[in-house]
Amino acid sequence: MKLNARATGARRSGPNDALRETKASLLEESDKAEKELTALLRGCLPEAIRDRSVMPMWFVTVLGPVPPAEKTQEWMDLATEVLAYRVTYQVTVTVVALGPETDDIPGRWDWHDDLAERLKRW
Repeated sequence: MKLNARATGARRSGPNDALRETKASLLEESDKAEKELTALLRGCLPEAIRDRSVMPMWFVTVLGPVPPAEKTQEWMDLATEVLAYRVTYQVTVTVVALGPETDDIPGRWDWHDDLAERLKRW
């Protein structure tokens, strides 16, 4: 009795394998870039607060000038994520934290909506 390739766990190689490998590589690079950006921003933010730097209007409007005494880590995480969003999508609007309504870039709507909802708590 012959088992098919699926049953044995074997897989035929083909044009989709190269595509899968390319996508996996791009996802790995993306994850690495995201981690590097987050680490950079997370390092800069405490320094700016410590040095009493004047924060942008959009930042102060939604998060306040400094982290609260309670839930400081949650505030820092959200502030860092908003900064990463602005860098990622090149948001340059000086008044609105997340910039204008989002466009058709895949995933941007979800990230925008998630951040907007979380910012309401502050």
